[in-house]
Amino acid sequence: MASVLDEKRRVVLPKELAEELGLAEGTQVVFKRSEDGIVIQKLEVGGGKAEADALRRAMEWNPRRRGTPTKVREDEVKAIWR
Repeated sequence: MASVLDEKRRVVLPKELAEELGLAEGTQVVFKRSEDGIVIQKLEVGGGKAEADALRRAMEWNPRRRGTPTKVREDEVKAIWR
């Protein structure tokens, strides 16, 4: 199965896969890096220390920036909210 990243870096999980895994709207997931890529796991609410640690590591992950940010004019920012 494949999906596409949108402009906000979101990925749509195919409906069949989400249903098979018991993932519904609002389900919390954790992203983990592996040798083969990225693993997405359901975060069990009330889970143990391992799940909390995994979520904390995911939230602290800060990839290195590449390149130089481009300056954005005020009118370009305002256009986003129209």
